[in-house]
Amino acid sequence: MVRRWCRTFSDGRQQVEDIPRAGRTRTATTDANVGKVDDMIRANRRITIDEVAEELGISHERAQNIIHDILRYRKVSARWVPRQLTSTHQEQRMVVSLEHLVRYHEDGSDFLFRIVTGDETSVSAAFIETSRSSVTSSGGNWMKTKLY
Repeated sequence: MVRRWCRTFSDGRQQVEDIPRAGRTRTATTDANVGKVDDMIRANRRITIDEVAEELGISHERAQNIIHDILRYRKVSARWVPRQLTSTHQEQRMVVSLEHLVRYHEDGSDFLFRIVTGDETSVSAAFIETSRSSVTSSGGNWMKTKLY
C-alpha cells in the first residue's frame, strides 16, 4: 500500500483525496435518511435499530451506521442519547448550574447535601422534611419533588 502511494506521488500526483470512481452510489446514508432517523429517535428514544431499518427500508447495518457513526447516539438504559450535547442542552445545563450556584450562595453547604444526581436522561431533586419539621407543618404532604 505504501509502495503504491509512493509510486503514485512519484508519477506526479499532488492530491491526497480519492479520485472519483465508478461504483454504486450511496442510497441508504443520504441526508434525508439521516434526518428521518434523527426525527424517529427524538420521537421515541426506545426505538430499536431493526425498527428504524424496517421503517426506512434499509439494512440493519446502514441503520446502525447512521445512528452510531453519523448521529453519534448511544444506548443508555434502553434509550438513545446523544454523545455530544446540543446547544439547547448546553444552555439548559448552564441555567441549572447558575441556579445551583445561586442556591449554594444562599443556603451554604447544606444545599450540597440535598443534591441527587442521575444519568443524562433525567435530573431531579427531592426535598424531604425531617420528622420533627413534618409534625409542625400544617399539610400532610411530607415529600415534595421538583423536576428540572
